[in-house]
Amino acid sequence: MQDRIVVDWGSSNFRAYRFGPDGTVIDRHQAAAGILSVIDGRFEDTLRREIGPWMAKEGRDICLSGMITSRNGWVETPYLACPATVAGIAQHALVRELADGTRLHFMPGVSALAPSPDVMRGEEMQVFGTVGAADDATIVLPGTHSKWVRVAGGAINGLRTFLTGEVFALLSQHSIVGRLMPKDPAPFDEGAFLAGVDLAFSPASISLLNDIFTARSGALLGAFPVESIASRLSGMLIGHELAAGLALETGTAARLVLIGEPVLVQRYALALAHRGRAAEIGPAEAAVEGFRKLASTGALA
Repeated sequence: MQDRIVVDWGSSNFRAYRFGPDGTVIDRHQAAAGILSVIDGRFEDTLRREIGPWMAKEGRDICLSGMITSRNGWVETPYLACPATVAGIAQHALVRELADGTRLHFMPGVSALAPSPDVMRGEEMQVFGTVGAADDATIVLPGTHSKWVRVAGGAINGLRTFLTGEVFALLSQHSIVGRLMPKDPAPFDEGAFLAGVDLAFSPASISLLNDIFTARSGALLGAFPVESIASRLSGMLIGHELAAGLALETGTAARLVLIGEPVLVQRYALALAHRGRAAEIGPAEAAVEGFRKLASTGALA
């Protein structure tokens, strides 16, 4: 059996993994060659530039996941509706063959229509790399677009997206609140952050929109220094996300797992612990483990 190649191709980054027949990673490659950097749709040229030596064998199969399969990518692949499994992802791939016989398997993302429309493309592999075949859990992926993914029996059966990181960036860079923030980012203020989290859970919070403005008005009135605005605002936004996400939980004993960039994951864990909710920290290379499972499904020859 030949080794198997999986490419995680996102908006900003290109990550490729070569798995041996026993599932071990025998080679990996990363580059700042995300789809947004590809000029005039020259995706094949970029692929060969990055992993050309891996593609030398005739009849090679390559699995591609992430934004490369989106509307802005190489081949748009329809979403797989929940419930979704690793095997289902592999079975619904679109296969395209290059002139030299290389077969490209474009993996779908995951979607849900109820209780509200939602989608993800790429994060599902981190989820599958975190849970077992029969696990029940809620997986939280903090980030620009934070995901809360419900897993039952090892299958993704629901998801909700929160624009927490993107809203923080917009408010910091393009709003009247951000104008008060020091030009040089202030150190993280844990007290201000947790105060923002508490406000989100407090009866005094009548609206996220009102809470956001208090990050400005409180500084203007001397209730806290301008250096703490960013940490306080971060706490407010994350707090509102957590309040909404935890309200979706169907059982108090539900397993909650955080996976993603370590600094951000630790900030979510801090907020959850402060509110009395335990959470696990998922594997550092959840995506790699998910791709390992994908490579073993038979999607690749």
